[in-house]
Amino acid sequence: MDVVAGDSLAALVLSYLDDEDVALTPGDPAAETRTNTWGYAVPPEQIDVPAVGSALSQVASELGGRLSRRGEVGTCYAWYDEQAGQVRCSLSSAPPDRLAFGGRYRLVARATDVVALAAADQTPGLVAWAALADSNADEPAVRVPPFPVWAAALP
Repeated sequence: MDVVAGDSLAALVLSYLDDEDVALTPGDPAAETRTNTWGYAVPPEQIDVPAVGSALSQVASELGGRLSRRGEVGTCYAWYDEQAGQVRCSLSSAPPDRLAFGGRYRLVARATDVVALAAADQTPGLVAWAALADSNADEPAVRVPPFPVWAAALP
């Protein structure tokens, strides 16, 4: 679900907890990703990195409590989608080292590591042509470095 910036980014992240449809569905990872992944547009004003990082940690903590009461385990995770200009948050039944990404990622210790990338992006949602690689080029494929993902194993 895409949430339009109209409130502080931290408040938008906390609104993840209001979605009653967010749930683990280990037998259907595609549905789990569709239902549980939210994107928050990076606002044009300055981002309060500590507040948004704290909001992500609070989401993980509260989801961990919910999962614990049901006897479930999962992973709450967040990353910055540079192409979309969004901080994204999701819940998965997969462990942190096996999240459903098509590309390589690396786990980071703090949620603020991901939020800081969004805050530093001067053109959210725009990727320069020079930063793109031609997949049909005669040259060997360009190796894209793994992108940072913050993940909290729950509960």
